[in-house]
Amino acid sequence: MDKGLKKFALLSSLFVIGLLLILITFGVIYRYFTIYTYNFVLLILIVMTILIILFYTASILSIFCIYRYQIRNKLMVCLAGAGIKTLLPLSILMANIFNTKKDLIRKFYIDFNNITVNLSNRKYSPKNVLILLPHCLQYSECGYKITNNTDNCKRCGRCSIGDILKAAESRGVKVSIVTGGTAARNIVKKFRPELIFAVACERDLTSGIVEVGKIPVIGLVNDRPNGPCYNTTIDVAAFERKLDEILKTF
Repeated sequence: MDKGLKKFALLSSLFVIGLLLILITFGVIYRYFTIYTYNFVLLILIVMTILIILFYTASILSIFCIYRYQIRNKLMVCLAGAGIKTLLPLSILMANIFNTKKDLIRKFYIDFNNITVNLSNRKYSPKNVLILLPHCLQYSECGYKITNNTDNCKRCGRCSIGDILKAAESRGVKVSIVTGGTAARNIVKKFRPELIFAVACERDLTSGIVEVGKIPVIGLVNDRPNGPCYNTTIDVAAFERKLDEILKTF
């Protein structure tokens, strides 16, 4: 049997077995327990629901205060960080249901993440910062492959890669140009940076920030005048400002 099919069958079977165990548990409770047991279980569920509502209310208020007023309260930052991990996928799911733009939610998350990273007031040595760029920033008709070696870029000015490399080199920061999420993960594992400065679309930035976990990420959304993944660009001046905000000055 194909390995993928075996894995799917195993996990699906475990899910069905879990549902069956829940069903058996409900059956036992229905058959042998009294009305007092039902009331006790219901009370526990009510208390848990209240606690969940209070947690998410506090998380949403913390997210709002940090985003709007950039408050540096540690408790609020912890509440906001814990809450947004589940609120983000739920918000995207709701956006799917109501057919609204998911990228607006993702852009908010990227901006919120940038604020929380900046609120730490930590400055990073250039050698410990990694800049990740998507290959779609490169001019589509360029004949030079720069994903493995940025030195191959001729800096002809037809795309923003040359200006980005110049800005990074003048500050002593490493730059990697990647073709996708897998390549980005491999680069991060190789260099083990203390901070990542990533340029990408809203979807890739959001998933990347979530995946790297403990490594702080500053995200900059690229402009897509020609559509997704084709001759994209960025505001190089904004890129330099964000880079200078997190670098140590010597």
